Amino acid sequence: MPKKGPDKNKIQKIKEMLAKNSQGLWVREIARKTKLDKSTVSIYLAKYLSDEIEDTYPHVKGDIIKTVKLKQK
Repeated sequence: MPKKGPDKNKIQKIKEMLAKNSQGLWVREIARKTKLDKSTVSIYLAKYLSDEIEDTYPHVKGDIIKTVKLKQK
């Protein structure tokens, strides 16, 4: 059985959600808004979208929280 590749629909959902939220989102927020599993979103970001995204660490009420956003072109 051939190895299954990435689901282009999932990639598109993630990219569309990030495009709508230019300030960035937490992985959990992306998962909730796209109705995808959090681990699936993490894997897709790391494996298939790593060249198109950047991690940011804005300070929120004294905490440092990692958010993900699309790179500016």
